[in-house]
Amino acid sequence: MRIIVLWNSCRGISAAEDASWVESETEKLRAVDGVADVRVRQVESAALSHPRAWDWYLELELGNGDAPSAVVRRPEVAEFLADLRMLGTRPTVLALPGAT
Repeated sequence: MRIIVLWNSCRGISAAEDASWVESETEKLRAVDGVADVRVRQVESAALSHPRAWDWYLELELGNGDAPSAVVRRPEVAEFLADLRMLGTRPTVLALPGAT
């Protein structure tokens, strides 16, 4: 099972500051109980006629059988998502059942 989070860059700061914040905050998610792996990437559009809807992609691979809803309620994940909302990045959270 995997949790995918997609969001927009934080406006009003440089791209380097945004990337630095993302790196430091997502690194904290590695210690979350039930998270086996963390992957974060900036995304680009695959085609000019289809502009990208998000700037960032985060994948949390779950490792202990916990439900995704339980993992997103853990303090570190809930705080990360709350920060994204507060910064106006419009995060979208998805679960990929059975993903390997």
